[in-house]
Amino acid sequence: MKEEILKLRDPEYWENIWEKSKTHRDHPESDGPAYSVELWEKRAEKFKSNVKGERGKKRTDEVIIWLENQGVTLEGMKILDIGAGPGAFSFAFAEKNAEVTALEPTTAMSSFIKEQIQNEGKIGVTVVQESWEDVDVEKMGWTEAFDLVFISMCPGVHNAQLFKKAMSCAKKYLYFSGWAGRRDSEAFGELWKELYGEEILMWRSDIIYNLNWLYTQGYNLAFEVKQNARPEELNIESAVEEFMSRLNFYGKDTIDLQEKVAAFVNARSENGILKTNAVSRRGKILVKL
Repeated sequence: MKEEILKLRDPEYWENIWEKSKTHRDHPESDGPAYSVELWEKRAEKFKSNVKGERGKKRTDEVIIWLENQGVTLEGMKILDIGAGPGAFSFAFAEKNAEVTALEPTTAMSSFIKEQIQNEGKIGVTVVQESWEDVDVEKMGWTEAFDLVFISMCPGVHNAQLFKKAMSCAKKYLYFSGWAGRRDSEAFGELWKELYGEEILMWRSDIIYNLNWLYTQGYNLAFEVKQNARPEELNIESAVEEFMSRLNFYGKDTIDLQEKVAAFVNARSENGILKTNAVSRRGKILVKL
C-alpha cells in the first residue's frame, strides 16, 4: 500500500501512464487519427460554424470570465494560442487588447482566421500555420516569450513531452482544457455496442493525467470540471459523418463501416432527424508559474 501511495506522488508515474493511456485494455488501437491534420481538415467546416453559433460564443465568454476570476489580466498580454482552430479564442483575446499568436496546423482553419483579419479588419492576431509537434521553440524565439500559453481542447498536445514544450513558452500562465471522462452521445454508445458487441471504450485522452502530473510537481493550480448534458439533433448525413469521425478518433478502421453506420442512423431517425442526448465533461487547468 505504501508503495502505491508513493507512486501517486511521483511525476514520472503519471508521465508514464499518460503515455500508456493511448492503449486501453487489450485493444491495440492508437489515438493517432485524432492527431491527424488531415482528419481535422475534414472537420473544419463544422468547427467554423460552431464558432459563429451562440453555443460557441457562450463557451468562449465562460472561459475568459473564469480566467479573469483567477486574476489573469488579458489586456496587454502576449498570448500563444496552440491549436487555435477557427480563431474564436484568439480574436476574443485580441478584443481584450492582447497580442495573440494563433498556431493552427490545418489550412482550412488557419485560412479562415486570415480571412477574418483581411475581410473584417480584425487586429491583434498573427497566424502561424504549423503543428505543435513540428514547432522549434528556440528557433521561433518562443522560450518564455508569452505571458499566457493557451491550449483549448487541442489534440496536438497529447503527452507530457509536448506539454513541457508548451510550458517552456510561458512566463506567467498556462491554460489547458480537455475532456474529463466520457464524452459521447447515447446513440454513439449504442452504435459501438452494435458494431463491436461491448460497451464503448473510455476516451483515452483525459485531463486527469495533466492534472496529477502538474500536482505532483508542486505547481500552483486552479482547476474546474463541468458536465454538460444536452439534446442533440442531426440530419442523417451529418449523423453518419459525425459517427464515422468518432470511430476514427478511437483508431477504428472505418473503410467497410459506412453502410452499417448509415443503416444504424436510418433505423433510429424520425423524419430524417436523429435525436439523442449528448453528455460530456470538460476540465480546465490554469497553471500559475
